Formats: sequence, structure tokens, C-alpha cells
Amino acid sequence: MFKLQKMIRLVVFGFMLLSQSALAQISIDTSFSGSNIVFEQLSGDTVHFKPDLRDTEGDWFYWYFRAVSNKPKTWYFKSTQPNAMTGLGAVFSTDGGKEWQWIPRVNHHSEDLFSFTFTEHDQAIRFALAPPYTEANFADFIKTYENDNRLKASVLCTSNKGREVEKLLISQFDNKPKSKLLIVARAHACEMMSSYVLEGIISSLLGSAPEMKLLLEQSEIQIIPFIDKDGVENGDQGKNRLPRDHNRDYNGESIYATTKTLRETVPKWVENHPWVGIDLHNPWVKGEGNEWAYIVGNSDKKIEKAQRKFAEILIAESRGSIPLKMDNLFLAYGTSWNTGNNYSKGWSFSRWAASFADKGMKMSTTLEFPYALAYGKQITPDKARAFGEDFIFALAKFMEEHVH
Repeated sequence: MFKLQKMIRLVVFGFMLLSQSALAQISIDTSFSGSNIVFEQLSGDTVHFKPDLRDTEGDWFYWYFRAVSNKPKTWYFKSTQPNAMTGLGAVFSTDGGKEWQWIPRVNHHSEDLFSFTFTEHDQAIRFALAPPYTEANFADFIKTYENDNRLKASVLCTSNKGREVEKLLISQFDNKPKSKLLIVARAHACEMMSSYVLEGIISSLLGSAPEMKLLLEQSEIQIIPFIDKDGVENGDQGKNRLPRDHNRDYNGESIYATTKTLRETVPKWVENHPWVGIDLHNPWVKGEGNEWAYIVGNSDKKIEKAQRKFAEILIAESRGSIPLKMDNLFLAYGTSWNTGNNYSKGWSFSRWAASFADKGMKMSTTLEFPYALAYGKQITPDKARAFGEDFIFALAKFMEEHVH
């Protein structure tokens, strides 16, 4: 059924749009992993589109498509849904999605409208909310480390739609670990910037720094790069997914293979070791409270105390990858959106992990990392990776002081 639906979408989006200006043509398509768009109309030189909210309750903002202009020309792209662009607007790629750049501000004409000048005949350009990240990106990244004996790559499970869900174990496997560390990402398919943070974490763990060597001697680290693997590849929003959000699937009967498998296997993997659980996310698309990195406070006071200690270490150890401010780095439970009402539809990863607080769990936390801006400073994949490095160095110090 999914393949049939995808084919239908390709028929809808794989067509030529004719401009009124001298046979100018532009094609819009979503024939690749992670793509997402609803094309609405071509009006003169302007393509009108909006995010596809299939399987999403309420509004969200992820979109990603390819455009091909038959000749050099400036085209305009307008989202008909508000809040579908970041504080920096949108990104573009000229090489099929490997490298991304923010569209210059001069070409952002309003919060919902940008232009791009195609300079060659039949030039293909990809546009997106922020730099997308799919299985292909991760495969290219992890290939660098395939012969590293500190890394064991395997499969956590098969997703609901038949995809392999990657699982990494990283450690000095000759040593008996004193602790365990679990890191997960992409519970919400659209939150791609967390994957760049994760790359920074992994590259540091498999680097040569003495702090990382000590961490791997003392800990075994499990990493799940894509909790919502199907959503990532299909180009879904993931956030507020119907019938259930992946990050509300950690109590009762889990309906997703990844969350079900984690709930079954992590307690056995942890055994009687002290452990830490980290869930990587991105917040709302832009605006106050969404344009800085922060830790989401837990309702368990013991866990909250550990989170605050970690936040202090992160501030102290930060090497300036992105701006951090202590006043904003910790979002206490009961403030802003972080209240009981937000979790009324089910337990999050962090809530589930914290339920083991009396069985060796030392800290469970969610990290929210922004899409485009941190205190007015531009975010790029490289800056997200650099923050991932800062994050894991701070976490190593936290574990040395409060876990081992």
C-alpha cells in the first residue's frame, strides 16, 4: 500500500509547471528519501506549496523537495502555511542533498516567500526547511568507522514497514564496563538537526581524546540513530503522529517495533549497571524559546538534580560550538510546555527511562537543539556536530563524577 501511495505522489509531483514567461518550465518532485511537499499551484513565476501533514495531528512544518528549471531563471517559492520556515528561512543544495547552504537573507522576501536564481539549463536544486538527514547520510558517515574495533554495528529490529533499524555499540570491549549509556535520536522524523549532533557525538567517541578513551574503558554505549526510521525515509513530520507519537509510545502496549524492542531489551542490556539515557530532539521551528539549546527537566526530583549538574558541566566544558546561557539551558518540569498535560497521551523516552531511577538509572534527559539559530547565531551541520562533541565531553565528565 505504501509503495502504491508513493507512486501516486510521484505522479502528482513529477510534472512540468509552465510559467507565463516565454516557455519557462519548472518541475517539482518528491521521488527521493525524506521528501515532503504538497504542491498547490503555479502563479506566474511563483510555486505555491505547503508541508504534507499526512498522519499528523495539527500543524507542523517539515518540507523538502527538488525543483528543476529548464533554463536560467529566478523562481519564487511561497509556503501557503504559516511558520513553515525557520528564522533563517530555508536551505538549498546543488549536489543532490550532500551539502547544504542557507538561502541568503536578501532572497527571503517574507516569512513565507523566498526566491532562487537557477543559472544553468535543466539545473536541479533541492530545497528544504533545514538540512535534511536520512539513512543515506548516516551510511556515508558511519562507513568511515566500519573497521574500528571499538564499534559494533547491528540491527535493533525491523521497523513496522520492513526497514532495518540501525543499532551501534561503542566501547573498549576487552574491558568490563562500569556503566551503560543509551543515546537515541529521531523519535520525530522531521528533527534532522539532532542527527548532525549525533554525528559529533559518535566521531568524538571514536576519536583519540583521552577523555573519550577513559569513557569507553568504563562504559558501553548503545546508540539508536533513527527511532522513527520509516518516518525519516518517507519524509513524514513524525511529531504528533497519528495514531501515536513515537515519543509517547513508552508505556502501555507499544505500537512501534523500535520502542517495543527498546523496552524489552534495554533492561537486559543494562543489567545491574548504573546508566544514563539521552534522547536527542529539535524544538518548534523558530521564535522565543526555540532558538537555543536546552535540556528538558524531568518530574523526578532525583533525576532533575542530576540534570542540573549536567547542565552546569555542559556550560563549563563548552568550547564555543554554539552560544549557551545557563538561564535558558534547563527547562524545569512544570514550566512552559513541559507540564503533565504534554505527556497525557503516553510516556516519553525520558519518562520511561526515569522509571528506573531506583534500579540504577542516574540521569535521563531530552536535549532540544535548534534548527537554524542559537541566540541569533547561524546553525549549520558543522556547528551541530561541534555541539555534539561538546555534549559528549561534558557527559563523559558527568559520568566520571556522578555515575562511576
